[in-house]
Amino acid sequence: MCGYRLKTGFDQLLILLLVSAMLAGCGAPAWKKPVPLDQVDFMANARSETQGEVTVTVAVPGRDETEALFGTSLYSDLIQPVWIEVDNRSDTNYLLMEVGVDRMNYSPLETSYQRHSGGKETRMEMDRFFYSMDFKNPILKDSVSSGFVFTNLDEGHKAINVDLVGSNDLKTYSFVVKVPGIVTDSSLVDFENLYEEWIEINEEAALISVLESFPCCTTNKKGDGWGDPLNIVMIGESKNIFSALIRSGWHQTEVTHGASIMKTIRSFLFGSRYRYSPISPLYVFGRQQDTGMQKARSSITLRNHMRLWRTQYNYRGKAVFLGQISRDIGVKFNPRTITTHVIDPDVDDTRNNLAGDLAYSQSLAKLGYVRGSRVSTLRETYYNLTPDPYYSDGLRAVMFFEERPTSLDRIEILDWEETHVHAIQ
Repeated sequence: MCGYRLKTGFDQLLILLLVSAMLAGCGAPAWKKPVPLDQVDFMANARSETQGEVTVTVAVPGRDETEALFGTSLYSDLIQPVWIEVDNRSDTNYLLMEVGVDRMNYSPLETSYQRHSGGKETRMEMDRFFYSMDFKNPILKDSVSSGFVFTNLDEGHKAINVDLVGSNDLKTYSFVVKVPGIVTDSSLVDFENLYEEWIEINEEAALISVLESFPCCTTNKKGDGWGDPLNIVMIGESKNIFSALIRSGWHQTEVTHGASIMKTIRSFLFGSRYRYSPISPLYVFGRQQDTGMQKARSSITLRNHMRLWRTQYNYRGKAVFLGQISRDIGVKFNPRTITTHVIDPDVDDTRNNLAGDLAYSQSLAKLGYVRGSRVSTLRETYYNLTPDPYYSDGLRAVMFFEERPTSLDRIEILDWEETHVHAIQ
């Protein structure tokens, strides 16, 4: 230890006691008596769905509700309990696939261990309590099963996929549940009343025409400067689109405010990930993004970010979102904002990687390409607002989402436009 040799057993014992005291001081606060389920209002944002004779209800308690329910702050260890209730009125027994809720979920005893405090008896009492709160399989016919699955923390919104496996039967439910804690772009948007009227499209040719008529690029607030190309379209029920994105590692971004600025600074200085770091506003249809999302990489300077706008159109009853995706590869000085991110100029690669990622996650049902963005090459190069150059074939990836998982060999590739690898040649 810093060149000092321990000479006696007493010295070694003293150091051991000091280390033990330090570790004890770093442990979880004393465990409080949990509040009974029926006395904690954590069902305000619950969601339910019925398929046949089976109804699934999910809810995500916030930080304060979780501490009340479990007597300790699970959120401090980035653990988030998800309440699941299955009302099975069928004549089939089912199993809940917990890995479908979160592939890296925690067992109840592992969760308890992370928050252990007090003496041996207290720790054993915690273990028994956490085990009692766990969701128990199987879900027998004509019965109700409920309990918690302990997942990794997601703030803003939580995507919850519930797969119930029975004899020669699979029931899949997808939910997106609002979680208290951070303020996101979408939480400030009234999607139901975004437009005075909605326009329905039923014919494929009409859809392609509309998608190609959208603006090529984002703009600044004044609308007098072109920004990043609008290179993606997502079509489907909103819950299926956003649950697919969240399950694939995308997180909604916080709006810019004092706390988020400090988190961003800490993340930049210490090279850590900040999954909800704000992104700058860009504009389409006269307004900034309805939803901002990012997929964190090793640090805040390396991330994928996405902006989505709900259009006025529905295609065969499904929502149509127009969007922009790019990949941050570094930072540079900017006289207006001090620093700004540098994007990967090959925006087509980022666009195509998104489609591939969603395909591998079995979230993509159909994929096609349409014109409408800007062709940008080495000979005739366009720039975003930063300004960074970008290269593109000028196509938009159009992705369709369904609720049920779609394997790679079941994805329909639409015969619309072919992508070209010519932009940077």
